Amino acid sequence: MRERPIILTVDDNQVFLGTLAILLERLQFDVLPVTNSRDAIDLARVARPQVITLSMHMPDMDCLAFLRALRADEELVDTPVIIITGARDKQQVWEAMSLGCIEVLDKPLELNRLHQALQRCNLYPEKRRRYLRAPYTKPVEIKVNGEVMTCNAMTLSERGIMVRMPQPLLKGLTVEVQLTLPDEHILRVSGTVIYVREGKGLPAAPAGVAIKFDRISINDSERLHILVKQLLISDIVATQSESVIKPD
Repeated sequence: MRERPIILTVDDNQVFLGTLAILLERLQFDVLPVTNSRDAIDLARVARPQVITLSMHMPDMDCLAFLRALRADEELVDTPVIIITGARDKQQVWEAMSLGCIEVLDKPLELNRLHQALQRCNLYPEKRRRYLRAPYTKPVEIKVNGEVMTCNAMTLSERGIMVRMPQPLLKGLTVEVQLTLPDEHILRVSGTVIYVREGKGLPAAPAGVAIKFDRISINDSERLHILVKQLLISDIVATQSESVIKPD
């Protein structure tokens, strides 16, 4: 199984850094939080992150100096960088983009814009993860050839679901998935098994299957998108001591 991408996050605000780290962990990254730009460059040379998020205004080295140092290192020159700022400086934004910055995001962060910026970093060579996904542990019903089984979900996106099951289904099999959304709407959608994990010899990775939803309606897709966003950020937004993640 592919390892999770490493993301190096750089910000001198520890509250912001800690909250962002929680969100990125939920987005399936291994997060390396750093409060000092020079330390971040040294760590990048060792850890080789797949992407770096960087505060525009750092006390020890501004974002432009950081980018120039990164681009001057032949081993780090192609590392994607996303800059995050609470106060835009148009000249700095222009220069950062000219130095190959992927995107400049504003604080508080919008989940959709962060996800879109991460997609542009080409973190998954086989394909882009176009849709947000979130941990989801509620039971769902899977109907196969007229037989219904109840399974525990693992992750959910607006285009598919990963479920645990003792006897994995065959890849390519067509199934029907039923789950109850928070608004009590019953979602029934056909899907195709696109991935099978047998779990043999992997106690931390139980057997399961990934199901891609087929022919889902626009309304149901929107309901799932809202649910996934709620799963990712609702508790963060409710408890954050300062505005780090923008409410949905």
